[in-house]
Amino acid sequence: MSATTQVNVHRQLAYPCRRCVRVGEVSLGLNADSFATLGLAPDLALFETESRHCDIEIEVFWSERIESQPGNPVFDSGSLWTLRLSGEEFQFDFATPVFGDVPYKRLCVNPGFSRTQLYLNRCCLDESQIVYPLEYPVDELLVTHWLARGRGIELHGCGLVDSGSGAELFLGHSGAGKSTTTQLWTSLRDVHVLSDDRIILRNRGSEVWMHGTPWHGEAGFASPGSAKISRIFLLEHGEENGLIELPRSKAAAELFARCFVPFYDRVALDFTLSYVHHIADSLPCYSYKFRPDHSSVEQILNFHE
Repeated sequence: MSATTQVNVHRQLAYPCRRCVRVGEVSLGLNADSFATLGLAPDLALFETESRHCDIEIEVFWSERIESQPGNPVFDSGSLWTLRLSGEEFQFDFATPVFGDVPYKRLCVNPGFSRTQLYLNRCCLDESQIVYPLEYPVDELLVTHWLARGRGIELHGCGLVDSGSGAELFLGHSGAGKSTTTQLWTSLRDVHVLSDDRIILRNRGSEVWMHGTPWHGEAGFASPGSAKISRIFLLEHGEENGLIELPRSKAAAELFARCFVPFYDRVALDFTLSYVHHIADSLPCYSYKFRPDHSSVEQILNFHE
């Protein structure tokens, strides 16, 4: 018996309530019996859209109780969620010390990450209050896994669209200076910030485009916009500004190191490795040491390959 059928729920054939969001051109449709069950956090609400058919369709149910599963998970995030496999189905359990070991949500997903059942635990959540079924990290997990099946990748980065110079993509690990870079550019230039922390890359024909996400960093920027990119900068703090173009093999490795990769999923891992090599072959990538002042912005504006 699958994890889906183990949960005590009452299903209905039709869902009178529906909301949709689109992140990185990935559409997610939420279906439930009540709009109170379909709350969207403010950052995610910026990405709301309308669609009769979405890439990922999610049925939201209330369960009287969700029990913890025995045995070791395939993956433990070390914080909010764990992953188990039930046949070909992916089962994500979300738990917090506030509720002990009992999951407050369970997400059961088909192998293609196109059909999902999301169960809410009445023992933990209040059905009389607005509930956010896609509350982070549920939304990001669904989008990242769907992309990793041959469609795109998510990276640690900030994406800026400058009204004068065009789109700039800066990638970096935590602490590398993504939020600092965002704040410098917004203080000095007329820019539209797609995200200050997490960016999605996808192809449109032969072009690589970056897309904003709702999963922002310290600077708090999130936008559903997108832009074609022509070069990538890998951020690193330095005493002076300096740019060094990376060989393709080195660029691919550095891109991979900044990706959100489902290492436990062979299909996703193989595609991600292939796609970062495609990006490295398609776009110049530069190691960028920068000073945290206005000179770092001028360095990029005046830089021509």
